[in-house]
Amino acid sequence: MPEYTVVPAHLQKDRQVILDLWRRNLASVHRLEEKYDWHFLNNPAGRGQIWILKVGGLPIGTAALGMRHIKLGDSLTLAAVACDLAVNNGHRFLQPALLLQRTLMSSACSAVRIIYGVPNPGGAAVLKYVGYRESCPVHRYAKVLRVSPYLRRSGKFGSIAPYFGDLADRGFAALQSFGRPSFGRTAQVLPLFDERFDELWRRSSSQLPALLVRDRRFLNWRYRECPLSRYQTLGLLSEDQSQLLGYLIYYVEDHAAIGVDLFVPGGAHHLDCLLSSWAAVAFRAGLASLSLTCSNDALAADLARHNFTQRSVPPQSKPDRTRRHEQCKTLFTHDRHPAAAPAFADRWYYTEGDSPY
Repeated sequence: MPEYTVVPAHLQKDRQVILDLWRRNLASVHRLEEKYDWHFLNNPAGRGQIWILKVGGLPIGTAALGMRHIKLGDSLTLAAVACDLAVNNGHRFLQPALLLQRTLMSSACSAVRIIYGVPNPGGAAVLKYVGYRESCPVHRYAKVLRVSPYLRRSGKFGSIAPYFGDLADRGFAALQSFGRPSFGRTAQVLPLFDERFDELWRRSSSQLPALLVRDRRFLNWRYRECPLSRYQTLGLLSEDQSQLLGYLIYYVEDHAAIGVDLFVPGGAHHLDCLLSSWAAVAFRAGLASLSLTCSNDALAADLARHNFTQRSVPPQSKPDRTRRHEQCKTLFTHDRHPAAAPAFADRWYYTEGDSPY
């Protein structure tokens, strides 16, 4: 059996070694250099941490943590998201992965209170083995905006499919009531995160027991400065536009609007307006569907009222391939000071924006 060692990386000196390992082993290698600088060097919550797995003195893998500020109850503390587990082919078995994760857990910055992650099924087995807690399921919900793409794929209408599909889309949109009245509120695509986002955070963050900080500084870094995707922000404003009542952040991929963060603390009326406006904006842009991933049961019920359907099933269930269901993800957490305060992780308001990238 090879003798493995794990050493902490120097973020500047070991940069090229880490990038080379990622190019060989990560599923996505899009803009790695920019991703590295953005996530690990320029993070407003603090520099990330990376560890390098070696065998015979040669680097063969990495594990990493990206920093986040989190609110637990009335307290602000530091969290870290586990990411970029990459191991060379030939060493992808349990021992190297366990060694990396155990070192990460024991050597993380002392200020980090909670380490979390939403891994794939293989990674989930490793996290359970080393002592992470399964906190809550993370489901994906989707809403169809246009039926024409499905009609075209069916091949049932031949040359008249575009004409029939356009009529079907208009009828479907009317039934879905895209763009309901806003009752004195207005939804706008916002070009930047201004002081209204800080005011919303100060006013509303106490309503949820556990969530990552969503102030203007974080939002600018996470979404405007991120080199990996182009995000759009739809804000719900008061009638005079002086107050932000909530927002939704999304990106567009394959004719779908994919929501990554939804923060609407003012109640069901505000949420209804924002979701309806999102559907209307996406429909006018020619998009075919909406998608949102979250952990919150109350939010899931609100999404169901807006004709979103759950597209993922619990891990113990077998996905129904005929209905295009997928397996849900699970939020795993490791509280490094469990006796210091009550556990909040099972009530975490988690959205896809809480992921590393």
